[in-house]
Parts: sequence; structure tokens; C-alpha cells
Amino acid sequence: MGKPTLDQILVSLKNEVLMGRAYLTIAKGLQRADAIILRTSPTFFGLVIDASLQMSQMYAAKLYDQTPGAVTVGTLLKRSLLEANTFSHGTVEQVSFAVVHSKDRIATLKDILASIQKRRHEALAHLDPRTVIDPVGLAARAKLEIPDLERVFTKTSDTLNEIMHLWQDVYADLRFIGDDDFENCLELIAETKHAQVDKWEREFPDKPCPFPRPATPRRQ
Repeated sequence: MGKPTLDQILVSLKNEVLMGRAYLTIAKGLQRADAIILRTSPTFFGLVIDASLQMSQMYAAKLYDQTPGAVTVGTLLKRSLLEANTFSHGTVEQVSFAVVHSKDRIATLKDILASIQKRRHEALAHLDPRTVIDPVGLAARAKLEIPDLERVFTKTSDTLNEIMHLWQDVYADLRFIGDDDFENCLELIAETKHAQVDKWEREFPDKPCPFPRPATPRRQ
């Protein structure tokens, strides 16, 4: 089996960023959603938030996977150097500079990527004995917050765009259009909850409603 082309590597890495960012957007959006709406289906929403956070970490881990032979951002940079003379929109010197610049950018993510890889190896892809014995301890051993993941995807997008500009003369906003469309579902649930309270208040005007209105305002 031959090696993937630069085009194939770029397409695959862009997809990893798109998916990872989309999952992170969903997790962030649901975390700050109206608590009354989330209580409509607490198991479902709780699992979606957890799964989205885990998937965003897995996509970030894949971008910088340490498994021998894995296609990663590092693979892209190595191939770019090897094939620098085939770039249609940049000189060999420009490609070399872009690779060095990208490596410097990635170096700023060193601690974050270390935490992501540790979480991958000890809980997400594999169940490490230490995690089984002390599930909470992993959070201390591999500190990671949502802004850290956002930074990984942003810096990676910058790197991909720097190479794509020299290879294809294009830039891309590596986000799914409509990655926040879950908000439509939340608004519809809120509207239904408002309607339930309205019905109660019409039928029992002298009794306080036993379930609260959502904080989300009604749709105009």
C-alpha cells in the first residue's frame, strides 16, 4: 500500500479539526443551556455532553497521535518539507519557513497535548489500572479545560491554513456551518415547556404551577 498524498493528508486532517470543533461546540452549548430544558431529559443531555467532550479530546489526540505510522500534523509537515519543490504557490524557502513556523506554534501546545495524550492512553482509548483505582486522579495528572481544547483546534487550523495557502492557494474556516443548530432543538423544548405552564395556569388559575417555566424566553 502506498503513502497518502499531500492532498489526502490535508483532507483527513481538516476533517479531524472540523469534527473535533463541532463536538466541542455542542458540549459547550449544552453545558450553558437552560437547566430546566436539560432536566427534560437529564440522562440524554448528560451523556451527550460527556460524549462530546470525550470525542473532542479524541480528535485532538488523533491530530498529534504518537502511534508509529499514524497520519498526523507532524506527518503533514514532514511531507511538506520532502515535497517542498512541488508546491505551486510557494517557493522551497517559503515552505521551509512555514514548517518551522508551524513547529514553533505547535511547541506552545506541548503541555496541553501531553494532557490530551495521557487522557487518551489512560481513559479514552484504554482503561489504565490507575484510572480504575483512582478515576478522579486522572483530572489532576492530566489537567485539561475547554479553552485548552479550543486552543489546540485554533492553532492546528492556523497550521493547516499556512500549508494549504502554499499548496492550493486557499484558506478555510475549519468549522461546520450550522454546528450550533442544536440551539433550535433547545428553543423548541423551551416553547413546549412554556405551553405546559400556560395550560396549567389556564386550568388552575388559583394554584401555583408545580413545574417552572424555562428561563429561555419565548420565541418571537
